[in-house]
Amino acid sequence: KTEMARFQYVALTAHGERVNGVVEGSDRALVLGKLGDQGLHPIDVREHVGDEVSGRAFRLGSVSRFRDVTLFTRELAWLLKAGMTLNQALEILERDGSGKLFAGVVGRMRTDIRKGRNFHDTLRESGEFSPYYISMVEAGEESGTLPSVLEQIAATREKEQKVRNQLVSSLLYPLLLTVLATGAIIFILTSVVPNIKDMILSSGAPVPDSAQFVINLSDWLIGNGKSVLIGVPLALLAATLLLGTSVAKRMGFSVATRLPVLGPILKKSAVLQFSRILGALLAAGVSLPDSLRLMRPSTSHREVETTLAAMEDALRRGDDFLAPIERSRFFPPLLARLLRVGHETGNLTPSVQQLTSILDEELDTSIKRALTLLEPAIILLLSLVVAFIITSLMGAIISINDLAI
Repeated sequence: KTEMARFQYVALTAHGERVNGVVEGSDRALVLGKLGDQGLHPIDVREHVGDEVSGRAFRLGSVSRFRDVTLFTRELAWLLKAGMTLNQALEILERDGSGKLFAGVVGRMRTDIRKGRNFHDTLRESGEFSPYYISMVEAGEESGTLPSVLEQIAATREKEQKVRNQLVSSLLYPLLLTVLATGAIIFILTSVVPNIKDMILSSGAPVPDSAQFVINLSDWLIGNGKSVLIGVPLALLAATLLLGTSVAKRMGFSVATRLPVLGPILKKSAVLQFSRILGALLAAGVSLPDSLRLMRPSTSHREVETTLAAMEDALRRGDDFLAPIERSRFFPPLLARLLRVGHETGNLTPSVQQLTSILDEELDTSIKRALTLLEPAIILLLSLVVAFIITSLMGAIISINDLAI
């Protein structure tokens, strides 16, 4: 029998009335479905753990600005589908949002809406939304399908966030493993090697080159330990601040895509983002030239941006706009083939959406495969380092015994 959990919820009725209560369900998705079947539109759904509520809440606020925008989009789509006006929906989201900073953004947008401004103009002036997001909203306003377009945007962003989380989660254990093993190596060099060094040097026997290298490294670490302890965190902080700029971010991404194991995953992630955003824009009714133009600011890789610019230029000149993708080594051949088939048959949007599903599965498989290979590789590499230190010192000790004999 499936274990049932208790969830506390805050929701809105079809008339905009705020209600709350507790409902049982095996998971959060089932609870959301139950509330939807009752004609309710959830704002906050949280699981009870004992007498307290779990911190894993389904709610508007979040520590991540990206997630703030995604949840805002999802909630706004629900409220508009419930028959509320845009002004009413924004008023509710401003009041019930847990993120005070983002609630301020929503409040300013609501003020502009009440003055008669278009929604997409208020999004642009807020500075929180990407160009392709704004363009899709504009297309939804013009076609009268804004709630559906917002749902599509939210789904696209949720999938993108899932890929990001998957990449980060996959790298956490190898990173932790590397940090712990590096700490063990530093402990050996600063605590064990100095004791053995005194015995080796006092014997008067010639010191092998490998042992001398280990001793010199130990002396350097001991002599510069404080500088290392201060310098490494400062260097990481500086790198984090530097990578916050768009230019440095693109440079760092370009370098990372050339790394073994991690590089192919990042390239597939960039290609998946290209396909997912293009499919979302086309499905929202944005023209192909405008879609290519709007995608350029969202990419982190220079080659993707260059390819998009070449495709846009080819469309203006009436040339084959898929030729730049076929010439690029960054994009897989499958992408160019499916796009060409879709373009020639007049089914470009379905072809891009099918391609996105294929690339999503391939990326998931690549991440699992890379993680399977990465952990043993790190263990092997660090084991070789420790083995080198030990054999070097043992070689020097053996040479002392040979000299004594």
